[in-house]
Amino acid sequence: MIIFPTPPYNPRFGEVLRPVKLQGLDPMRRYTLKEINLMPGAKPSLSAHGKTYIGDFLMKVGIPVLSASWMSSRVVEITAL
Repeated sequence: MIIFPTPPYNPRFGEVLRPVKLQGLDPMRRYTLKEINLMPGAKPSLSAHGKTYIGDFLMKVGIPVLSASWMSSRVVEITAL
């Protein structure tokens, strides 16, 4: 599964960017997240990059994929283990 969140506007100063809660995952299965739209030589800015989470967490708490940077986006690959 791949998610491609893009904010439609520049977030206002001080706006709280809420985590994206996923749907339709197996609550007991484990999932690894990876940021995949990186420029050559760039390091991932996604705090969840390379980490493994249980589906229940991803559906109830979510992951911080939105960015406060103007015109930025992330492509996140989610792999079930």
